[in-house]
Amino acid sequence: MIEFFLKFPILKRLIPSLGIKVLRILKKNRGYFKIRGIYFYLDFLDPIDREIIIYKKYENDQIKFLENYMLKNTCDYFLDIGANSGYYSFYFASKFKNLKIKAIEPNLDAFNKFKNTLNKNKFENIEVFNFALSHREDKTKMVSMISHNYIHSNSTINDNINKENNKINTFETSLRVGDNLFNFSNKKLIFKIDVEGHESYVLQGLIKNLTQNKCLILIEISDAKFTEVNEFLIKNNFKKVFKSDFRNDYAYSNL
Repeated sequence: MIEFFLKFPILKRLIPSLGIKVLRILKKNRGYFKIRGIYFYLDFLDPIDREIIIYKKYENDQIKFLENYMLKNTCDYFLDIGANSGYYSFYFASKFKNLKIKAIEPNLDAFNKFKNTLNKNKFENIEVFNFALSHREDKTKMVSMISHNYIHSNSTINDNINKENNKINTFETSLRVGDNLFNFSNKKLIFKIDVEGHESYVLQGLIKNLTQNKCLILIEISDAKFTEVNEFLIKNNFKKVFKSDFRNDYAYSNL
């Protein structure tokens, strides 16, 4: 239904505003969409999924940077931390058949969309896990606002969420330490980290893997967290090699 309307440029512009109401009523907002040869299971009501459905791409600047790097360098693993519905993972799985992918997504709804896409396309080089990475093993509360997830860690309540004006859902998830899960050594690793303010804790929990391997890290860093994350990476012999023109996405390398 949605793909039919996307064939017409005028209707394509109208879909975000008009289509949401119609699809919510009809309950036809979820399904498989063929994008770049992959059948993605997506939800048109989710802003990120909707962008992928309409424009057939997502974060193209960042994707092309990583793809160009992989074309020049043989990489062993791609770790997609904060994978959401899996666009990065599936894009690179389809492009680089020998690349092993570990995807982590704590939001159960996004995780299930990822699993549906994985099962439909039968990729054999992807594993996906339903928990969050941090610097300690624990349980924590997360809140989901539309499609953006914010980790509550210790006493930190994410101030980016206006609870009076936004509908939020709270759920519990496990926190895992990356170095307790992965024990890579002398490998070439690529990390994509999109964890909505939890970057420093994720990096702390991965410090052994970051220092014992050749790594390229694509990471979204808010302005408030930039100094802390930047100093941590520089201290551990990483240098900044990329900045997106459109978002607070940076790449660091220790190569």
